[in-house]
Amino acid sequence: MTLAIAGKSPAKRGATAKRPPRHGAARAKQLFRGLVDSPLIEMARDVSRGLPAQMVDDAADYLQVPKSEIMAITEVKAASLSRWTREGLMLPLGESDRLARVARVVRVARQVLGSEEEAVLWLNTPVPALGNVKPLSLLTSDASSRIVEDTLARAAAGVYA
Repeated sequence: MTLAIAGKSPAKRGATAKRPPRHGAARAKQLFRGLVDSPLIEMARDVSRGLPAQMVDDAADYLQVPKSEIMAITEVKAASLSRWTREGLMLPLGESDRLARVARVVRVARQVLGSEEEAVLWLNTPVPALGNVKPLSLLTSDASSRIVEDTLARAAAGVYA
């Protein structure tokens, strides 16, 4: 899923990229789902260009959590997100990278657990192998997200997770 439009230069932070229109429940989750489904090389390209600020809302819808939880993981301030979303701007590189990290872990969870529903449930349920914390809450750093991915890899291999 390449978010940039062919023939146009990538949007920069503060650039006035058009915001995708919100079309209710039918459109909810689509931007984030597209990121989860995109090849890693495209995900990396999209991150370097900046992900749409609207994707924070979509991630919260997809993961069935309050937007504040995604904002905490991505380190996005409420006032900034509100302005970026209203003006149709892209997230800065750091925030885009942290949101892509969430998408990458969702993809791994979906592959290991077999479905989107099971992946979302697992990410939102305390896991004994992770000290009885929700895996989603550990996606705040690269190091802790690697622990979540390792736990999923062990589960796929049949080792206690």
